[in-house]
Amino acid sequence: MEQVNEAPSLLLLAAGSGTRMGGPKALLRRTDGTALLTDQVERMLTAAAARGLASDVIVVLGPVSAQASLLVPRSARIVENSDHRQGLSSSLCAGLRAVPHSAAGVVISLLDLPDVPAEAHGRLLDVTAPETLARAQWNSVPGHPVALGREHIAEALASAAGDEGLRAMLRRHSGSGGVTGVECADLLPPGSDGLVDVDTPEAAAQFGLHLEGTHS
Repeated sequence: MEQVNEAPSLLLLAAGSGTRMGGPKALLRRTDGTALLTDQVERMLTAAAARGLASDVIVVLGPVSAQASLLVPRSARIVENSDHRQGLSSSLCAGLRAVPHSAAGVVISLLDLPDVPAEAHGRLLDVTAPETLARAQWNSVPGHPVALGREHIAEALASAAGDEGLRAMLRRHSGSGGVTGVECADLLPPGSDGLVDVDTPEAAAQFGLHLEGTHS
């Protein structure tokens, strides 16, 4: 049996079609031209490097993957999800299947959470072991990133459906106290947290984001 002794992977789910946004969120850019996708991957790479870990960052792309892949730093791995229309769970499963069997686990986050800082990923990396189930908390409210130990990946693959992702699984384990909360709100200024996502052009504009080709 292969030993589970390698550093955890990091997984960014970025395959949404962005129906409410008006286009795939993987093409969101800041006013200075920087892509949100690039930023999010670099935060994960920074968190791993700060801990001296091998930076196995997996990025799941869906629509416009050819265009979006150009925005992913070369040191990250790209997984294309041809089933992205089946919902978030299809991207989660595609990413989890790409995690090396020898990795202790994986730290998972979503593209459309622009406030999540590098150190939030780092704190979840710090607690990831094969038996781990943990998630970031923002002022005690559960959110992302989520740490999934190797021992739980098969269960995650079996329980993911539609747009639920890990929600049902985490709910089951939370009832028995099996999910560790890792507070991260202190990493951001007062009044900010890592829970706000960008689903619409109006929400994106509040973060200085716009879809490529739509900025006036």
